Amino acid sequence: MSEQSTGESGENEVSQEFVQMERELNKETSVISLMREQMKSMVGMVSMFVITILLSLFIRPWYDVAELHAFGEAGSTQARYIVLELVMIFIFTAFVIMLARYKKEWVIKYGILGVLTIALMYTTVPLAHMFVIDFDTEDFQYMDSFESDETYLMDIGMGAFITHDLIGNSTNWQDSVSYWDEDSMVSGTPEWTYNQFRLPAGDSQIFRVVKSSNHITMTNGAWISSIDINTGQMIENYACHSEEDGQVTLGTDYGMCDMAVIVEGGVYTFSTGGDVIFYRTFEQSPGVMTYQSKWGLPPNIDIRNEFIDATMIEDERMLLVTKSSALVMHLEENSGTLDIDLQKIIFQYNSTSSITGVDFGHSPWSENNISSNIGDEGLLIIGEQDGTITGWEWQDNLPNDEGAFTIQDKMNLENFVDSVQNVQITDLDESGFTDLLITSDDTSYWLHTKLLKNKISFPVSDNFSMGIFASDAEDDIHFYSVHNSQKISIESGEITEEMFSLEGLQLYQTQFLIGIIVALVLMVLLYVHSEWYVVNTVGVLVGAGVIVMLGVAFVPTLIIIFMILAAIYDAWAVYKSKHMLELADTMIGLQLPILLVAPQDKGYSFREEKAPISDIDRSELPEPRVNQNKPKKNKEAMFMGLGDVIFPGMLVLSAVQWLDADYGLSVAISTLIGGLLGYTALMTYVARGKAQAGLPLLNGGAILGYFIGGLIFAGTAIFELGITW
Repeated sequence: MSEQSTGESGENEVSQEFVQMERELNKETSVISLMREQMKSMVGMVSMFVITILLSLFIRPWYDVAELHAFGEAGSTQARYIVLELVMIFIFTAFVIMLARYKKEWVIKYGILGVLTIALMYTTVPLAHMFVIDFDTEDFQYMDSFESDETYLMDIGMGAFITHDLIGNSTNWQDSVSYWDEDSMVSGTPEWTYNQFRLPAGDSQIFRVVKSSNHITMTNGAWISSIDINTGQMIENYACHSEEDGQVTLGTDYGMCDMAVIVEGGVYTFSTGGDVIFYRTFEQSPGVMTYQSKWGLPPNIDIRNEFIDATMIEDERMLLVTKSSALVMHLEENSGTLDIDLQKIIFQYNSTSSITGVDFGHSPWSENNISSNIGDEGLLIIGEQDGTITGWEWQDNLPNDEGAFTIQDKMNLENFVDSVQNVQITDLDESGFTDLLITSDDTSYWLHTKLLKNKISFPVSDNFSMGIFASDAEDDIHFYSVHNSQKISIESGEITEEMFSLEGLQLYQTQFLIGIIVALVLMVLLYVHSEWYVVNTVGVLVGAGVIVMLGVAFVPTLIIIFMILAAIYDAWAVYKSKHMLELADTMIGLQLPILLVAPQDKGYSFREEKAPISDIDRSELPEPRVNQNKPKKNKEAMFMGLGDVIFPGMLVLSAVQWLDADYGLSVAISTLIGGLLGYTALMTYVARGKAQAGLPLLNGGAILGYFIGGLIFAGTAIFELGITW
């Protein structure tokens, strides 16, 4: 950044106005006095500094909804792209200086004008759209509700669940299970209800259900039954009790039946004591179980007090989830030893908090449509009380199940919510490609496709069980929120297009043409009349476009690294090699708007600017006589390279883009304040009339403001890097 003056003629002599100013400065040489005299330029420059950054924030939503990240969402945390940006800056600078030294200014001028034309459109086109696009969305509201006396038990796939009610009395206990699906949401009644006798078990026995692909297995301590999900008809039924001399004993001779799953050719029973027993069954002898093998569960698995879910994800693989652990077992038919082995476990996750939600289904990151999934792939997603959400991709048919479960690192839901009530795999738009429904203490967030863009949110209560999307007779989509207390209550409301956040590139023909025409008109004006106000208009617009393009491309941590490296380079290029001054002289000589100009007086003309920045040093100027009776207009101007605005602006915008919405704007404001303080410090040097490297102070102030604001509003989380190479 620099402050310089110009004469009224092209002669190589010092103007009388300049000499008069020099004599006045010699009378009062304090920094404050110098800054006071140049206050107009400084205020003008800081105004353009702020306006450029605010303009970038104004057009950011247009880039955000279009997902216009320079290196993709994954590239926003990868440091190698920052290195690439720096290398390109070095190459650009060296190339321009080389052309200038070889007297190829015309190549520089027309080449940069072409690039600037394109860069200008990156602001004018979004800006034209910002005045017509409504980025606000309507809030979802519940319109209807109904209740049922049953208690919510568990989900059955994407859009269904089962409820349970213990009916009867001590002489006739029955477990009543009802199946609710999307049609049930519209009608308000379950699709089917099945009543299972409980006696000789009493009302204190636990009731468990294990899900399979087309049936459920119910266990109440005395009976094990499989029920067809589609019809509600019983498929198989086995007694898990015996009677001798009028004495009834629950369980078999080998163990209790606290949970069970019926598979082809057999039954697996699980006891709260940790036993897993396989019984062979025979088609020709219905209801008969014959003991075959026995295993044990890990000691931390509590299916009595911590049970959450049990699902057969494949014919021989069972997912069992408790509050403390999630594991997938390979259910074998033979234990292979006389001693009791632990059940073969191919996956286990132990929670450091408490598991509160789980789902298994078709992955949003799968390349296949749901209809093409033959049951050999899926996503396991787990939500925890502390807000942790983790996903694992499952692949079948791997030798010995090695690597069958791998972390889905594209999920990126760290710190998305403070606490998780439930996690679901859904398909609201029935596209065949799944999405996620993540529910916190008070809100359900629908995260669309593999990008997990939050397109719509739904308010929920703290006893939320699951959400269901269903269409009515008019094909209008409704959201049904299932709540469970002593009985289930279901609220519903219609989802309209106005409730969805915008997604994809928003290009309207009229606004697109307006943006293109405005950019071309400005470039023509710049070419034929490159006065300071034209240069500043183009400079502010170009600067805003570059800020938003890079600000949405990188997370704040990478922006800070970029700023530090750029500040070091700027200081070296100005004070040591001085090639940055040479570059600035070239740009000023060609009247190219990669800088901002703040005149001290309206009489200043940028087109008459000839004095090179590198030659300005007040201490070496002569003092010829001056006629003090004829004061002239001040012909001074202050210059700031666009990079001095772009780098602090990038950090401001990145904070808004990538930080949590609860404190992102506050941190961005503190970053801007820090940048302005850095600007004030820079002015104390610029006022003395010497060219200065702007980035060390401007970037330093912005970074300091970012961390101070981050500590105040976000705490130590602001120091979490979250970057990769």
